Amino acid sequence: MTAASTVALDTQRRMAHGHAGASSGEAAAWEILGSFRAGTPVNFVGNFVRLDSCGKRTVVQLLLDLTTGGTGLSDLD
Repeated sequence: MTAASTVALDTQRRMAHGHAGASSGEAAAWEILGSFRAGTPVNFVGNFVRLDSCGKRTVVQLLLDLTTGGTGLSDLD
C-alpha cells in the first residue's frame, strides 16, 4: 500500500460513522468503506456525491492507487 493510500484510508476511517445520528457524509464514508471491505461495487451516485471535499479526495486517491497497482483490494480490509 502506498503512503498516500494509507493516509487516505485512515482519513476515510476517521470520517466514517454508521450510527443513526451520523451526517450524510459520515454515513456515505461508512458505506464506501463497507463496499471496499466486501469487495462490492461502490455506489458513487448515492455515496460519493454526499462526501465533503476531503472525503472525495480520499476516495479518488484510493482509486488511483488501486488502478495503478500501488494498492491492492486486500489492503483495504
